[in-house]
Amino acid sequence: MTGQPVAPEAVTVCLPDPVHHLLAEILSLFHKQKDEPGDLWIVGGTIRDLLLGKGQVFDLDLAVSRSPIGPAQRVARSKDAGFVVLDKEREVARIVKALEGGVVTVDFARYRAPTIEEDLRDRDFTINALAIKLAWPLLTRNLEVYDPLGGVVDLRAGRLRPCADHLFREDPLRILRAFRFGATLGFTFVPELETLMTRDAHLLKAVSRERIRDEFFKVLGVPDSHRWLRRMADLGVLREVLPELEAARGVSQNDWHHLDVFDHTLLTLEKFEELLGRPSASPYWAKVQGYLGEPISGTRTFLEAFKFGCLLHDLGKPSCRRVIETPGRDGAPAQARSAGGEGTDASGRVVFHGHETEGARLAKTIGEHLRLSVAEIQFLQKVVKNHMRPGVILQELEQRGPGNLDNERNRLLFRFFAETGRDGVGIALMSLADRLSARGQQQPDDLDRFAAGIAGFIDSFYQQTENARFPPLLTGTDLITQFRLQPGPLFKEILAGLKEAQALGTVQTREQALEFVSHLVAERKT
Repeated sequence: MTGQPVAPEAVTVCLPDPVHHLLAEILSLFHKQKDEPGDLWIVGGTIRDLLLGKGQVFDLDLAVSRSPIGPAQRVARSKDAGFVVLDKEREVARIVKALEGGVVTVDFARYRAPTIEEDLRDRDFTINALAIKLAWPLLTRNLEVYDPLGGVVDLRAGRLRPCADHLFREDPLRILRAFRFGATLGFTFVPELETLMTRDAHLLKAVSRERIRDEFFKVLGVPDSHRWLRRMADLGVLREVLPELEAARGVSQNDWHHLDVFDHTLLTLEKFEELLGRPSASPYWAKVQGYLGEPISGTRTFLEAFKFGCLLHDLGKPSCRRVIETPGRDGAPAQARSAGGEGTDASGRVVFHGHETEGARLAKTIGEHLRLSVAEIQFLQKVVKNHMRPGVILQELEQRGPGNLDNERNRLLFRFFAETGRDGVGIALMSLADRLSARGQQQPDDLDRFAAGIAGFIDSFYQQTENARFPPLLTGTDLITQFRLQPGPLFKEILAGLKEAQALGTVQTREQALEFVSHLVAERKT
């Protein structure tokens, strides 16, 4: 049932002091104009957030019964605030004012309908269809909430209910806003809302990619985003946001996996989030979490980008899927053939050679489609292309046996991180999540050993980073004066090798560095 009138219940909210003073001044300026100022109401998310107990408010939405653009401009001029007309046709304006504790944005909009109740019915969800009338001179901070659709009851019950059944047809992006509210507030969807989502999901095709990107990444920002993406998939929404992932549905894999590519991908995201939620004994775990929380572009973080990378990491598999035919009785050689995604392939072995390269290409296409920044696109390409490398390195070390293993391990990891930088830390975690999501019959029962190897990856990066902070033991000038070398390929190779040895801790003094270079030069002369 969409939002319906309910028996009135007196509910009040208390405005924070700075907001109360600002609104009182706005109301006073509106009343000083010659023409009738009309009615002013606080509407929407401001009231929702105050009822949820948020003590600070930095975004205010005001609904006005008459055109607010002129009065809002006078308010901005009087308060030395920024001013912009957001939508001249719909008569929407914004002022931005610095207050104690932060910057407050106030949006003024003319009613969407003849009355405030009709205006509220045209909004998205009942928890946002709340209003507070501002009556001059606004002497009190405690104000009563006008709630014609039962939004307060839904807010207390933790559920999202539509105001009307046409809400998505007016703005299809509201579908993703529903997931964002559900994810960030921990709310459930009423059945009718889910029905409307399924009915109108196709309308998302008409929404700009930037708007879709912003809402989608806000969902990725919550600790359990995998739950909400699974719900998106079940309701037919995810295929409109990321159709390339939908193409992986039903693409069966080999005996290393127990799920098709689609379900394996969503499980990888789930395992990645589980890993981040677990306590870690690593002395560098706080640094890992700090890095993931840093912005990569705008307000989007490395954590959100890695989660998106989890969704992209195997998108190259559908087009790279091949079946290696088993030799016949006549001893004919095995042949590769392309194969669709349905069923099993008893006739041969399924492989996905080159899927990481194809996936990196798709990551670029998808990133450009969603208008991601150049930094984000390059990051995603790096993540997808290298997501298998940590496992390959661990397998290679295991095959080499125990002899001189530490030095070889450190050398391989140094070169891995030389290419990936600190992003290699997240790639290693994603590789572990990928491995935890592949539980096929051929998968060895060595998860504890694999997890320990990945933990070693992370510790090794930060240890090598600490060693690399020391100044170089030798410079190019030393190579010229001490060894009579000239700049060139060998010159560059020696400096790179010395940098690696210093980072690995095998060369720690100037004398050791000179000896290291002497050996390299002697080897090149023989």
